[in-house]
Amino acid sequence: MKKSAKLFVVASSLLFVTAAQAQSFQAGYPQGYIGADAMAWNLDLDGVDSDFNSVGLRLVAGMKLDDYLAVELHGATGGSDSNYGLDIELDYLVGGFLKGIVPLGESARLFGLLGYSEVKLTASGYGLSESGRDDDVSFGAGAEFDVSDTLAISADITRYLSNSDYDLDAYSIGLRYRF
Repeated sequence: MKKSAKLFVVASSLLFVTAAQAQSFQAGYPQGYIGADAMAWNLDLDGVDSDFNSVGLRLVAGMKLDDYLAVELHGATGGSDSNYGLDIELDYLVGGFLKGIVPLGESARLFGLLGYSEVKLTASGYGLSESGRDDDVSFGAGAEFDVSDTLAISADITRYLSNSDYDLDAYSIGLRYRF
């Protein structure tokens, strides 16, 4: 069932992007961008009193299709935290998103993210070590502010994983370079 959900999300995204691009051509688009963020992540395990928190690096690459829509890829790694003798490390996070954009004048934008992500974590402690991957529909929201014609500051909060046993959220701030 998870494979059907992934296939549905990918196919729907491609159809939506193709339809939106066909209906709205504006001069200067598509416009590519890349970025790097400090990403504070929080793993909230249900039934455990203490969360796991750390900071990693997130890289972003995207293509703005018009003033209101972009597609974006996230890749992140880094950070670990220990609680009660258990150490959790973020091995990697990858995700693909549709980005809905609401312009707030010439130099500021609000945005929402909807996509799909895969995360690999390693837990170790008490002489044992185990890695596991999980994937899920992901969503988030944020804001961007231009500091020049090609450079912007971006901040967002994204829920990468959410299931009955745990949630993985990330709070990111960084720079975007448009080309």
